[in-house]
Amino acid sequence: MVQGIMIQGTASNVGKSILATALCRMLAQDGYQVAPFKSWNMALNSYVTPQGGEIGCAQAIQADAAGINPTVKMQPLLVKPKGKGQSQVIVRGEPYGDFGLERKSSKYINWALEIISDSLQDLAREYEVIVLEGAGSPAEINIKDQDLANMKVAKLNQTPVLLVADIDRGGALASVVGTLKLLEPEERELVQGIILNKFRGDFDLLKPGIEILEEKVGKPVVGVIPYLRDFRLPEEDNVSLASFTKQEAEVKIGIIKLPHISNFTDFDALALEPQVALKYLERNDQLSGFDTIIIPGTKNTTADLEYLKETGLAEKIIELAEKGVSIIGICGGYQMLGNKLLDSELTEGDKRVSRGLGLLDIETEFSPAKSTYQVSAEIKSKQNFFSNLVGQQVTGYEIHMGQTSLGDQVEPIFRINYRSDQQVEINDGACNKEGTIWGTYLHGLFANDQFRREFINNLRSQKGLAKLDEDYSSSSEELKKNYNRLAEVVRENLDLELFYEILEGGEIRMVRK
Repeated sequence: MVQGIMIQGTASNVGKSILATALCRMLAQDGYQVAPFKSWNMALNSYVTPQGGEIGCAQAIQADAAGINPTVKMQPLLVKPKGKGQSQVIVRGEPYGDFGLERKSSKYINWALEIISDSLQDLAREYEVIVLEGAGSPAEINIKDQDLANMKVAKLNQTPVLLVADIDRGGALASVVGTLKLLEPEERELVQGIILNKFRGDFDLLKPGIEILEEKVGKPVVGVIPYLRDFRLPEEDNVSLASFTKQEAEVKIGIIKLPHISNFTDFDALALEPQVALKYLERNDQLSGFDTIIIPGTKNTTADLEYLKETGLAEKIIELAEKGVSIIGICGGYQMLGNKLLDSELTEGDKRVSRGLGLLDIETEFSPAKSTYQVSAEIKSKQNFFSNLVGQQVTGYEIHMGQTSLGDQVEPIFRINYRSDQQVEINDGACNKEGTIWGTYLHGLFANDQFRREFINNLRSQKGLAKLDEDYSSSSEELKKNYNRLAEVVRENLDLELFYEILEGGEIRMVRK
């Protein structure tokens, strides 16, 4: 029997991932061996485990909050949309294939549930408590028979469910009543409590509503969690993707918001830098006025390259590059900076040859094989700000399909010496002779504190601004502080006695403390 608690929501983006992260941290603080689990997820923001498997970013964050390494058991099914109804399905960290309507068949559902059950049982043999996270809503009646993230998973081990509603949206109490009404009797029985999230206001005004809600649904409200300001954890869904403007910002970074943007957590550490503003740029936005433009990762490089060309963004980027503005590409964005993208097996789309932006003398050839590694690399380039970092080690991870070859007009930036603990000698990245245009396959690069600070100081120097001192904040330490703060807030606003009664299967009280 798996001992666990499951967080489900009345809708998407009600705060399920954040609350699951908080519970992982809180339970770990209370001495439990705890692990996160999300059976099925559709997301483009993914992470590579130490063994080289691919899982969703949220479960990697939750594992970190629990003080453990993420594994593929924590997310057995990851679905990455590619467009035109097709999605790549990642099974226990490895690409399994592209699926369309097949994902709705009973054969697929039964196959997937077996994988989910096996993964959950594997985790239960290693940990005392599993914090499970659902996706979307468990009461979407049009797709309920295909739902692999919510009640089908809760019923595998009769896991108690806490139903979360976003009270900041309005209509939260009604959404709880409606969600529970649409569930089957056995499913309603599994819902053991309700959490109202993102509350800002007078609790005395809310209290009568809570009493009415509890009376109507016969379930206790386990907690009312306040709206957290100036608080941030990496997001996995670009619905939540937001710019970070600061009035005092002296350095402005523009990031192209591609239609299939992925791994935008690459830029979270930059948002923490003092006097740095990030803006995600769309088709009608002006690109002038930014100190650097970054083309991020994407699940569909060739389609997003065409998007840049069709919207005129490609032309604007090239014009800025000619004026000496720094242009950076990460993963798919790196591939776009080159001369050609070759896809003889139509891995990326329906074009065998695509002309890149021509800003780097590189050429990429796609193949069905996918590279997923955690890496350690040494900085080799002496161009631009890299010269201050020669010989320094950086860490990151690779998630890409295709290999890139370098021409005479560029030089590699990094020398990868470890891929998922295997010693290698592989060049990565490329920059032009001036060091103003560069790209890399390494995700998580800006989470390296010294690298990030040199990068920012280089942009400051170009504007005649004084360099920031070396007393930089550690991105990993900032994350830990956020985990602790999050756990503290949830602990203070959760009925802990009631929560642990639910977790341990005791008799559930209906009277609030």
